[in-house]
Amino acid sequence: MRAERKVVLFASTCAVFVAMGMPAALGTAASGFGSDLPPAPAPAAPSSTVPVPTSTTTPPPRTVSVAAVGDWLSERAVNGAAAQAAAPGVRYNHVPLLEPLRDLIQNVDLAICHMETPIGEPGGLVGEVSHTNGFTQFVAPYEVAADLGRIGFDRCSTASNHSLDLGVDGIESTLAALDTAGITHTGTARTETESTPSVFEVNGVKLAHISSTLGSDVGWPKDDWRVNQSVPASNVIADVATARAAGAELVILSLHIRAAGESAPRASERAQVEEITSHVKVDLIVMHGPHTIQPVEVVNDTVVYWSLGNVISGMGEGDGPASDRRRLDGLMARVEFTEAPDGSWSAAATAVLLCNVPGSRIVYPGISTLADPTIDSKLRDQLTACEKRSSRVVADLR
Repeated sequence: MRAERKVVLFASTCAVFVAMGMPAALGTAASGFGSDLPPAPAPAAPSSTVPVPTSTTTPPPRTVSVAAVGDWLSERAVNGAAAQAAAPGVRYNHVPLLEPLRDLIQNVDLAICHMETPIGEPGGLVGEVSHTNGFTQFVAPYEVAADLGRIGFDRCSTASNHSLDLGVDGIESTLAALDTAGITHTGTARTETESTPSVFEVNGVKLAHISSTLGSDVGWPKDDWRVNQSVPASNVIADVATARAAGAELVILSLHIRAAGESAPRASERAQVEEITSHVKVDLIVMHGPHTIQPVEVVNDTVVYWSLGNVISGMGEGDGPASDRRRLDGLMARVEFTEAPDGSWSAAATAVLLCNVPGSRIVYPGISTLADPTIDSKLRDQLTACEKRSSRVVADLR
């Protein structure tokens, strides 16, 4: 029987306190008066067999906090800003671009990024290349993996329409870079065994994180296990079932779709999520690919962030479709899971606004930065515009 789960959206988890009574003190009886009565016996020594009261304190519930951010796209503007921030002898340094997020990322038990593009070899190719089919192919700098680790990311999803931009070699170089940086990953694989959903422990809780993509710009590999495909939905359902059978207490899905520029989920995405969550128990779904933020909802007891937008990209300036200012905006999915006494889990979910500033490409937590009276007027105007655009789509931004 599927356990009932309570989901709380945009709310803080409530603490429950149980008051335990202490044992009453034992009294002593007084003896009667009279010379013909024998003296009262001396009090007996305490028996060594008297049970010692044990603690009745209820242990605190188990909790685990998760943060997930939107698409990482190492486009020209991002690469240029990271190169400018690098010290002599270093090609790229992305840490200054993400520095305002450090506390948010390090203040959770599990921080997840979405690496949409392949990561190149050390000292290798970086940039954008136009493919003969009209799509743009991307190669992120090798340095990006270590920089994400320095900020505090623990894990990245890697299944996207760009996963195969460098072919199988790109999968190899991406996962090797993440491994070296100490960042775990899911979505693409070097071996069939690696493609099997794994269970890992965070803060004493067994988790599974699965990443799949709807499509690929350059076609699929001969070995279909190299990139997790989310169509048909039975692929995802089977992966979740495998993770549950392996002992996962919580399951997180990262799904990459193709609805670029949309401000709400399409009927096809909604149908897919409803199909998945009606067949298997999923605790959190985060969506990628539209490059614009979309609402947060609960579907079949599952918290769903329909699109986290971009965490960093070269979009939102210049000409063409990618110049849409909404592509500067992103969300951090911040979810606190708490176990109930019956073993079920509740999810307290918030949407943290992230704003990628043109020019510097620095990413700011929009709402909290706007609360700082010392920021300059130009930054305030940029963050205010970000907040106004985003609040039309997602209520109660943090």
